[in-house]
Amino acid sequence: MKHIKIFAVIALLICVLLASSCSVKDNENDFTTTVPTVEPTSSENLSGAIDAFINLTETFFINEDETEHDFSYGEDEPEETDEPTMYIPVSHTSPLTEIFTDKIIEETTKARSEEATGKRTVTLSFAEGRSLTEIFKILDEYEVADFDELMETAATYDYSYYPLVAKIPSDTNRCFKLEGYLYPSTYEFYTNSKPQDAIGKFLRGGKANITDQMAAQASALGYTMDEVLTVASIVEKEGGKSSEVAKIAAVIYNRLEAGMKLQMDSSIYYIERHVKPYLTGDINRYNSYYNTYKCSALPAGPICNPGLKTINAALNPADVDYLYFCHDENANYYYAETYEEHLENLELAGID
Repeated sequence: MKHIKIFAVIALLICVLLASSCSVKDNENDFTTTVPTVEPTSSENLSGAIDAFINLTETFFINEDETEHDFSYGEDEPEETDEPTMYIPVSHTSPLTEIFTDKIIEETTKARSEEATGKRTVTLSFAEGRSLTEIFKILDEYEVADFDELMETAATYDYSYYPLVAKIPSDTNRCFKLEGYLYPSTYEFYTNSKPQDAIGKFLRGGKANITDQMAAQASALGYTMDEVLTVASIVEKEGGKSSEVAKIAAVIYNRLEAGMKLQMDSSIYYIERHVKPYLTGDINRYNSYYNTYKCSALPAGPICNPGLKTINAALNPADVDYLYFCHDENANYYYAETYEEHLENLELAGID
């Protein structure tokens, strides 16, 4: 660098001497090159000009001990946009850079997609035991899909490419075909979705969690998977504690095998609260098929959408001989094998 500075000083002095008497102009070319005239009117001006020239020459050279940083993208350079760019001044081979860049690309793509389609995403968690109509009301509330369109789609759309759905029995006494099959979990939706796509989220959740092995367990019990889901849905509404669900499932199976009506209050609540308000015409037409004080065995279909805990309970009932159960307001459960014992338990539970 010292040699460069000396060379620069000499060159500048020559320029100063020449500039004092003339300027250079090339008229033979299509462009004009002009060397500015420097007037060395004082030693101070001359010294300042020399320093300026030296600084100018240094901008074109890099010391051998310095490192030049190249942050270019080469052939993969992104297109220019009006959006602000996040700059990451680290090596492109760094794992941190790759992870961070992937995240930025993912978020940017998602944002652009939403901007282009006029849609946004919403993440919703659905608790075990929600009815089909409750789920559809929530989807409508959060602008995922219209309630009436969801109801119509659930009743008419062909979802038979889901093996579990394909095995749902055809029964005119069944009020809502997909009740019990909308697997409760957390899902991300686009707003203004097609109703069949929104429903498909739940059916894929069921496909992922309700396995062929479970279907084999159901068959070993002497029931179809649809019947097991119906049992699980009753357990879901009757069992307030995880420690009780296997015993409640056992009570249901024991009563079925004994030819007894189930007489579960939850089946009445289902018809009155989650079915009748959404029917036209004869709103009582499903009573005798779901009210377990009236129907002789299981209701015509599930009464809610059960979770994995109660599905497993329905597949693995406790090894007990109970035929009755009740609970008090503190969720203490009482079981009995005979009606006389059950009457005593009702008194203990404070139930008239």
